[in-house]
Amino acid sequence: QQDGPTVLIVHTHTCEAYAQEPGWEYDEDDTARSMDPAYSVVRVGDELAEVLESRGIGVIHDTSINDYPSFNGAYGTTLERIEAQLAAHPTIQMVIDVHRDAAADADGQPITRTAEVNGEPIAQLMLVVGTDEGGLYHPNWRDNLSWALKLQAVMERSWPGLCRHIDLRTERFNQHATAGSLLVEVGASGNTLKQALVSARLLGEGLADLIEGV
Repeated sequence: QQDGPTVLIVHTHTCEAYAQEPGWEYDEDDTARSMDPAYSVVRVGDELAEVLESRGIGVIHDTSINDYPSFNGAYGTTLERIEAQLAAHPTIQMVIDVHRDAAADADGQPITRTAEVNGEPIAQLMLVVGTDEGGLYHPNWRDNLSWALKLQAVMERSWPGLCRHIDLRTERFNQHATAGSLLVEVGASGNTLKQALVSARLLGEGLADLIEGV
């Protein structure tokens, strides 16, 4: 309980979108990419923010586009936004960078990352944890890893199969900014936005449970 937001949600690759489906079609700026926040990972971030706020956790959702017109340098652009938000809101303790994965099969068709929860196919989640192995300053990456492991345990206890294995990487992904930072891949380019929204709600519930010590 504090006066001010606890969680900052950002999107380094803001235009990442999902597979087209009837009734949810959108104009693609590139394959499975859209600047329309109603169909990109920004919509997934909205869902996550709504769940956290309903549980009494203060959230700022920065919907700035960081990967257009140039995809290169998106992480640098996002870091500037994170630092500005942290300066304006010193109560922020956790930064969540929401993405969707991209993968294709041997025929070049997009792959889905799907879990079955309560008999419904939804998008799998993957927590990505950066380190200092690449040479960038990130002395407390183990704190982020510890947080990710706890969050994964909470979600797997409630929804077995929801999460893929944690992806431990040499890059830091701006996670040096706070001790509770995470990058979350919500499904892949073969999943639908509907599937991703369900998973975002479960992510929010699991994160709230962990914060509240349920």
